[in-house]
Amino acid sequence: MKVFIVEDAPQTRQELVDLLAATEGLELVGQAGSVREALSGLEATAPEALALDVSLPDGSGVEVLKHLRKRGRDLCVVVLTANPYEALRAKCLQLGAVAVLDKLDGLDQVPQALLARCKKVSETASPLSL
Repeated sequence: MKVFIVEDAPQTRQELVDLLAATEGLELVGQAGSVREALSGLEATAPEALALDVSLPDGSGVEVLKHLRKRGRDLCVVVLTANPYEALRAKCLQLGAVAVLDKLDGLDQVPQALLARCKKVSETASPLSL
């Protein structure tokens, strides 16, 4: 599965890169550290899944989710946040995220969440005409 990472903290992004590289079935196709970089990178790489940080220097990962949905992109998205607010988690899930993980102690769960939840989504999703 082709995965794109959106994370502005270099250390956290590198940890995600290492976790994905060590996981069979996941292939990193791109990375970004901002909303702007994410939107252009997602168009250029056409990933199947996305590990998305909510807090970015030029906006929110929620903006990226909204953009994907407006464009009809049916990516499997796992959101990462250190924000404890349930309303934010609910909004991400409403916009199509398959999981919202705690960034502070849940990074190691990202590969498994991508494999387990994204596989289920791709098996049940109907093809979109773009």
